[in-house]
Amino acid sequence: MINQRQLAWLASSVITSGGILTLQNVLIRVSQMDAWYSYLLSIFYVFVIAAFFGYLAKVYPQKHIFEVSKEILGVWGGTIVNLLILFHFWQMVVRDISSMAKFSSTLLLHNTPLEILMLLPCLLLIYFGKGSMEVVARVNDLFYPLFVITIIMMPLLLSNEFYIQLMTPSLTIPFQHLAASNLLTLGGAGDVFILGAFLHMVYNANHIRSSIRHGTLLGIFLLTLLLFLIIVVLGPKMPGNFLYPTYNLVQMIHITDFLDRLDIIMLTIWFPTVACKIIAIYMALLLGISAIINERNYPIFNKPVALFIAITTFLSFKSTTELLSFSNFSSPIIVLIYQPLVMGLIFILSVRKQKKNPETVKSKDETDPTMNPSKQVKSRFTYKQWLWSGNLLLAFSTVCVTIGLMFSTYKPIIGIVCGLGFGCSLLLIGVTTYMEVSLLKQSQTGK
Repeated sequence: MINQRQLAWLASSVITSGGILTLQNVLIRVSQMDAWYSYLLSIFYVFVIAAFFGYLAKVYPQKHIFEVSKEILGVWGGTIVNLLILFHFWQMVVRDISSMAKFSSTLLLHNTPLEILMLLPCLLLIYFGKGSMEVVARVNDLFYPLFVITIIMMPLLLSNEFYIQLMTPSLTIPFQHLAASNLLTLGGAGDVFILGAFLHMVYNANHIRSSIRHGTLLGIFLLTLLLFLIIVVLGPKMPGNFLYPTYNLVQMIHITDFLDRLDIIMLTIWFPTVACKIIAIYMALLLGISAIINERNYPIFNKPVALFIAITTFLSFKSTTELLSFSNFSSPIIVLIYQPLVMGLIFILSVRKQKKNPETVKSKDETDPTMNPSKQVKSRFTYKQWLWSGNLLLAFSTVCVTIGLMFSTYKPIIGIVCGLGFGCSLLLIGVTTYMEVSLLKQSQTGK
């Protein structure tokens, strides 16, 4: 079992770990000073995924997405869908191991053979693959809060480097450029799909939905903050030519002559976070393989699968350019080709099955404070009200961006006001999703 806080941290780690090593330079190249609006579409997408997983957990409790697909689509149909999902998970593991290895080779360990840098994470996969996902969640619980602290501290550490005029004019780029950058971020948002492999480990459906909403919103907020800092410190042009703009941003931190290499300290916190994401994807891969062949003891596949990943990682990308092209441009296409199709197919067939056999519908939502009056907690707003408040704030942020794109070319002050509205809305959505998780936790403990 993993609790809602651990699931939220995992969701946030999945979102941030991929985006922090790649993509920022492309987003800035496409959208320039408006690149920090690029994650708006991703919020909608991960909220849809969260609602879908919450629905599955409600109708099919204690089953993960691989088991649900076989139950709904049958043995052959479910196996085909599961193989498609596993193929994407394998690509994600290979991509992230290669990204971490090439990042280390380019900036830190210049003389270390790239094969060694790829093999070491695979040995880590073998070590954690012998255990359960609960161990990975606990390790992530240790490191991810430190990761969040380092990102939140960066505005203070870089305050002497700010030049706010670099953000203006706001929301004046063509609509198609901002739409393109929003589509590119869907590749990282689609990584949240791995959490479907752990639905059977969480208490109930509402916990799953709210934890994924809160975790992904936190991760997107951190990535948006990083993009904002990159633009106001390094400008809207120069970071587009950098390979890793976030690393260059950290190098701009100078606190006296004795603390001018904080990048090394931050990387020691960032690397375990990225490793936890890779391990989580790997555990999802093992669970999927075990579901296909109906073998619950998934650690028996641990070493062969890890060695297969090591070999395919060695053979996958010839250069950093190939890797970044795949990560930045191919991942969104892969996500959009199969994930909406799989979610739509499973949802439609599940609804039809419920209508034919309504007595088979199960639920574990007895701890929902809106469903069980005996366990309601004292709060100014109910769970459903916080949930819809977050949805309305998301709609408001979309309206702000739309109005800014329409009128800021003629009135620059409108773009600035809409940008402030977007930033405040993003922060408030994080508060509402946190309150969702908090109310569910209080109702579970009966406080």
